[in-house]
Amino acid sequence: MSQARNITISYELHPPADTPSTNLSASTSHQFPVSSNQLDLGEHYETLRGSLAQAKDVVGNELTEWKDVVGKLELSKEPKPPKKYAELYDEENDEEVEES
Repeated sequence: MSQARNITISYELHPPADTPSTNLSASTSHQFPVSSNQLDLGEHYETLRGSLAQAKDVVGNELTEWKDVVGKLELSKEPKPPKKYAELYDEENDEEVEES
């Protein structure tokens, strides 16, 4: 009897308390089936590659959405400190050298 095989990915995120309310779930679990009915090893690896690609796409898209939400929040928290005169002067000199 063949056993059902899956790739299982679970995660639980802990976003900052002031993260805006979204329709995103902070914890989830996904299962991606890997067909084990193929007798040919090449076919097995082909379905495994497909399942891994699907898992990468699904989880990657979800985590990117979270990164976008939390990243926007982090950008609005505090402004960057002003650059010191020496840093500004160095950057101007670097640009002049690149333009030459």
